[in-house]
Amino acid sequence: MPRPSLSLIIITRDNAHTLRRCLDSANFVDEKFLIDNRSGDETLAIAKAAGCHITVTEDFPGFSAQKQRALDQVTSEWVLALDADEWIETPLKTEMLAALESPGDAVAFDMPRHSSFCGRLLRHGDWGRDRVVRLVRRDRAHYDNALVHDRIHVDGRIGALKSPLLHEAVFDLDHALWRMNLYSTMTALERYRAGRTTSLPSALGHGFWMFLRNYILRGGFRDGPEGLLQALTAGEGSFYRYAKLSLMNRRNQQPPIGRTLPEPFQPARSSSPKSAGSYSGDHKGSA
Repeated sequence: MPRPSLSLIIITRDNAHTLRRCLDSANFVDEKFLIDNRSGDETLAIAKAAGCHITVTEDFPGFSAQKQRALDQVTSEWVLALDADEWIETPLKTEMLAALESPGDAVAFDMPRHSSFCGRLLRHGDWGRDRVVRLVRRDRAHYDNALVHDRIHVDGRIGALKSPLLHEAVFDLDHALWRMNLYSTMTALERYRAGRTTSLPSALGHGFWMFLRNYILRGGFRDGPEGLLQALTAGEGSFYRYAKLSLMNRRNQQPPIGRTLPEPFQPARSSSPKSAGSYSGDHKGSA
């Protein structure tokens, strides 16, 4: 039997730094669908050269809702959902194709994700436990409306693949600070809209716990200086999530979202294919 049809979905905004590597690595799909939010760099040219079906949106409703827009365009039986800063190497490609040919009762497959921080793949801390669902049956999957955590929900059993998806999560410390600002603001907005409340002492506690869990309890110290820097920025990001929410609680209002989100990050140098992420999506395990 021929394998089921497979489409790639991806969302972008100014992802020229990593997009070509991502699209090239998914050269086994039948179609590619890309939803772009007003990119000002070479993102659209790269996508066009790779044969993507491109839709440009003026608004950005959040990572999950934007990915649902992409999913809604697909008619194939299976979908490969990647972030623009992720890519697939041969062992995972082989596993994916085998899973498609014989999925059994699985309606989706997850896999480990190995992410890099400032050029080093981290194998410990929260990032060392990361698994993501990226291969799904189209008619059994959907995204929710979360602003930040673009988790895909599936109706049925999720199978497990062994080979890792690679992710260039943080290019350098400037990028780490940019991500921390973006995701802390979006998470605070999301929690404010959900009626969550907090305080500055609670923000301090969450930040300290995030660092302790990453660096000590889950062994981030084994990843050397990059492990320390990742744990510190994770702790600081957790603190700012709750600090920003605390200020929204005190003022009883959220700031206009267009004025609170930073401009897309523009890296100062190109990425090396051998370094192991980017703008799209966040890691699980946020506190």
